[in-house]
Amino acid sequence: MADNLLSPEELMALAEGVNDGSIPVDTGFNTAARVRKHDLASEDSSLGVNVASVDMINERFVRMFRLGLLEMLRSSPRVTPTRVQITRFGDYLKGLQAPLSVNVVRMNPLRGYSIVVIDPVVVFSSLDSFFGGFGRGVGQLPPTRLFTPTETRIINMIMDVFFRSLKEAWAPLMDIEFERVSSEINPQFDQIAD
Repeated sequence: MADNLLSPEELMALAEGVNDGSIPVDTGFNTAARVRKHDLASEDSSLGVNVASVDMINERFVRMFRLGLLEMLRSSPRVTPTRVQITRFGDYLKGLQAPLSVNVVRMNPLRGYSIVVIDPVVVFSSLDSFFGGFGRGVGQLPPTRLFTPTETRIINMIMDVFFRSLKEAWAPLMDIEFERVSSEINPQFDQIAD
């Protein structure tokens, strides 16, 4: 066993000491500090949200993402950033239509799940550009159309660039690791919120 880990006997002794009161637990810094829950989507939030810092992360991400796509596609993609908006998940889903590449992602150590939605126009434009075309997309697709293995590979390549760019954008604040949870073509089937 490593020197820095406690043995089961030591853990048991600590637990007994905390339970019987012989080991004080209210010592340390900020013992009087209390935590309040904050719902970002609530309209009448008393805490307020500083989206300016999220906008800065977003701008940094867009720069890194554009450079990553340029390297991958060997052509200059047009990436247009928008201001950060706080919307309810249900409202966001109403604006989406299948088929899409909807990817559920965990951003460790942050809690919960995130989604990354890639429109088929982006997939087909990237595919065309990757194989030497001019980056032209396709028209409207039927909602039940699945992505082919080649299209799925392009989606995975875009997701890899996305993860690298977002990791670098968040690096000044915290180290984030990404874990893919699932992929769907219909956003109604993905469950990221209760």
